[in-house]
Amino acid sequence: MARWVVLVQYGYGEQYKVDEVAQFEDTPDQALASLYEIACTHRPRASLRQQSSQVYRIGDGDGYYAHIQGMVSTLRVLYRLGELAWSTDPVSKPWQ
Repeated sequence: MARWVVLVQYGYGEQYKVDEVAQFEDTPDQALASLYEIACTHRPRASLRQQSSQVYRIGDGDGYYAHIQGMVSTLRVLYRLGELAWSTDPVSKPWQ
């Protein structure tokens, strides 16, 4: 099984953040399913009073764009799936 990470990118104006939302080991199909679930359910800001959201698939499903409408502001978020390609860690450790 491969190691995967789900990254979320969001921000305001000129400042953007990239955070890890999840890390796990799984098959490619299961990783894509997990990415979809996270893109539909994740809240990038706990204080956001979400009124509605729309999630768009990007490319072959290895990315999603979420347009989240709050009471006061709109948040635009990118979710991306990354597969571990290289590591200096000689021993495989289970993701937490």
